[in-house]
Amino acid sequence: MLHKLSLPVQLLITLGSVVIFGKLLPFTMVQILYTCSIIIKECLGFLLPCMIYSFITHGIVSFQKNTPIIIAILLLCVFASNMLTPLLAYLVSTNMLTYMTPDIFTHHVNTAIHHIQPLYTISLPRLLSAEYAIILAVLTGMYVSYTQNKKIESVITSLKNFIESIITRFFIPILPLYIFGFLIELHYKGVFFDLFQSYGKTYALIIGLQYFIIFILYFIASQANLHTAFSYMKIALPSYITAFGTMSSTAAIPVTVTCAEKNTNNKPLAQIATPILANIHMTGDAVTVPVLAIVTLYLFQGTIPSITTFISFIIYYSATMLGASGIPGGAVIVMIPILKSILGFTDDMISIMMTLHLLQDGFGTGGNVMGDGALMIIINKILKKLNI
Repeated sequence: MLHKLSLPVQLLITLGSVVIFGKLLPFTMVQILYTCSIIIKECLGFLLPCMIYSFITHGIVSFQKNTPIIIAILLLCVFASNMLTPLLAYLVSTNMLTYMTPDIFTHHVNTAIHHIQPLYTISLPRLLSAEYAIILAVLTGMYVSYTQNKKIESVITSLKNFIESIITRFFIPILPLYIFGFLIELHYKGVFFDLFQSYGKTYALIIGLQYFIIFILYFIASQANLHTAFSYMKIALPSYITAFGTMSSTAAIPVTVTCAEKNTNNKPLAQIATPILANIHMTGDAVTVPVLAIVTLYLFQGTIPSITTFISFIIYYSATMLGASGIPGGAVIVMIPILKSILGFTDDMISIMMTLHLLQDGFGTGGNVMGDGALMIIINKILKKLNI
C-alpha cells in the first residue's frame, strides 16, 4: 500500500510516524530500526564513489566539448552563493542579537551528546573518497570527450546503468525505512527538545533564514513565478527529508539526482552537478555557521566581528567548504582553524559551537541539498540561454 504513494507522501508519513509513535517504541525496537539504517547507509557509502564517478563521467561525456564551460558556470554560481548567503546571515544576526541572547545561557547546552549504539555494524571498504572520485571523473570525462573513445564510453555507460538500477530497484523502495531509523534515534534522544530549550530564538532565526534563502533561490530559478517556485520546491522535498534524516548531503545524492532530473529535465546536468554540489555548495551551513559563530562570540567575549573581519571569514569559508565533503558536522569541523585564527575562538567556544551545530545538522544539511536543487535549475536556465 505504502509503495503506491509518491515518495514525498511516503516520507511525510514517515516523519509523522516518528512524531506520533516515537516515544511509544521500546528501546530495543529503536536500536533495531537504527541498526537497519546504519547498515543501509554503510552499503550506500560503499556504492557512492562508483555512483559519483559514473554519473559525473557519463554526464561530462554527454556534454562533449562544452564541459569546461559548464563546470566554470557551476563553480561561479557556487562561489556567489557561498559568499552572499553568509553575508546576509551576518547582517541579519548582528541586528537581531539583542532579541536572541537574553534567554541564552551557555551552561544549559549539553556538550556530551550520547548516541544510541546499533546492535550490529558492518564495515565496508571505501574504494575512493568523494573528492578523488570527482577529480577522477572530471579527468576521465574530459579525456573521453576529446578523444571520442567509444570503448571507454561504453564501459562508463554500463557502469552508470548498473549503479542506477541498484539505486532505483533497491535503495529508493526502502528509503522510508532508511530515514525512519535515523529520525527515531534523534527523537528518542530528545535532541529536538534540547535544540529549542536554551537556544530557541537562535535556532528559530537560523531555520527561518535557511527557508527564506531557499525560497529566494527557487524564486530566482522560477524567474519570479511564485507557482513554479513552489512546484520546484515540492519536487525537491524528498531530497530535503532524506538529508534531514541522514545528516549527510552525500547520502542523499541518489534522491537529489532524481529530484533534480525532474526539475531540470536535464539528466546529464543533474548527474554531473549533484555530486559536486553535495561537496562544495552549503546553503544551510552558510547560514548556520555564521549565526552560531556570531552568537557564541557575543556570549563569551561580548564582541561582534566587524564587517571587514567577517568578509575575510567568508572568503576563507568559501574556500574551506571544498573540504566539508557533505559529512555530518563536516562544515563546522573544517572551520575550526578559521574560527580560531580569524574570530579568536577558544577551545571552549569551539566545543559549544560544534555541539550547537550538531544539534541542528539535519536542518542545515536539508538546506544544503535544497540549495543544490535550486542552483541546478538556475544553471540549467543559463545553459539554455547560452544554447549549451
